[in-house]
Amino acid sequence: MTGQYTYLKKIKVDSCNLQLGMYVCELDKKWSESRFLFQGFPLDSVEDLEAVQQECQWVYVDFKTREEYHTFLKSIANANYKNTRKIRQKNALSLELPRANSGFKRSNRLIKKIMTNLIKEEDFELEPVKEAVTACIESILHNQDALLLLSNIKNTDEYTAEHCLRVAIMAIAFAKFLGMDEDELHTIGIGAMLHDVGKMRVPLDILNKPGKLSPAEYCLMQDHAIEGFKLLKPKKKLSPESIEIALSHHERLNGKGYPHKLKEHQITRYTKIVTIVDTYDAITSERVYSSAKSPAVAFKVLLDEKTQQFDQELAHSFVEWIGIYPVGSIVEMQTGEIGIVTQVHPEQKLRPRVLLITDEKKQTGYEKIVDMGNMAVHSSGEAYKIKTMHANGAFGVDIDAHVKDGLILKR
Repeated sequence: MTGQYTYLKKIKVDSCNLQLGMYVCELDKKWSESRFLFQGFPLDSVEDLEAVQQECQWVYVDFKTREEYHTFLKSIANANYKNTRKIRQKNALSLELPRANSGFKRSNRLIKKIMTNLIKEEDFELEPVKEAVTACIESILHNQDALLLLSNIKNTDEYTAEHCLRVAIMAIAFAKFLGMDEDELHTIGIGAMLHDVGKMRVPLDILNKPGKLSPAEYCLMQDHAIEGFKLLKPKKKLSPESIEIALSHHERLNGKGYPHKLKEHQITRYTKIVTIVDTYDAITSERVYSSAKSPAVAFKVLLDEKTQQFDQELAHSFVEWIGIYPVGSIVEMQTGEIGIVTQVHPEQKLRPRVLLITDEKKQTGYEKIVDMGNMAVHSSGEAYKIKTMHANGAFGVDIDAHVKDGLILKR
């Protein structure tokens, strides 16, 4: 029977989310401690389903096909959306953004302090990192759009620290979309927030070099994964899974990553998730040696099956989660107006809510909210449509300024 369920193995599922037809391959306890006679069985009846739910808080499930797995993810996302709709209405962007902004800046200062300490070869405390991750999780559970919007406030001079925070935020939000529980969100959030600490052991002239690295310099840059592992390994209260993220976030499924050229089965699911988010943020950010690209360019890299670098199941799920027009992205309307995406509707991802910040001739001093999910119409009488998406910072757009001025929240 198990041979029919070989597409995707051992996916942790809360028992409350189990569905008829699923194949349970492992419990949250030893089989000998349960009432079940067989070590692995399909949920063929309501009685089987209820028996597992009564006995276990969570189980591991094998999926037969990509379609079955995607259907499950969508059903969970829809259920979560319906169950939290009233809560999310109470925690709209206007309520969550100020609190999220305060936490975002506090976490940013914390990571910068950690990086500074490491440059001075001083240690850092783990507890403030855990508190910062907890704050991120709480904000994301209230309204993920707030932190995702703030994650598009990017400064080239502070790339490494801000990158760590952005990757943590996106990894937590993506993991939530995948159905992970809060313990798992903490594990992936802490690992993501600390994934690049090893870069503080790389000479600054190499780390900040604007041109192409020489082979010798590139080898030194690659060492940051090992250095990060060395820095985190002594911290007894840090989970092995979080430490593994720092060590292996540059490994690739084709075995051509670093530092250990791991194969697909040797890379943890947490690490695969952070690798996708890390790559997405790197491509869409302005760096000393590379200009920012649009999310569409990043999607193309992540979904390139020919290179066999990324877990394609997770990559497709990532694109599905973040949407074609992610919150905080810069879009150009067919009218010529430029805007910032401030909300993505779960069931209408091609029709986001946009804050327009220029007129048709790209002149600033003009602000207008259009919600394409509600069929917003231009003064010409035509429905608003997005023409194209631009890289972060295009047209001199300063998201931070709009947040400070409260323009993001205007109706």
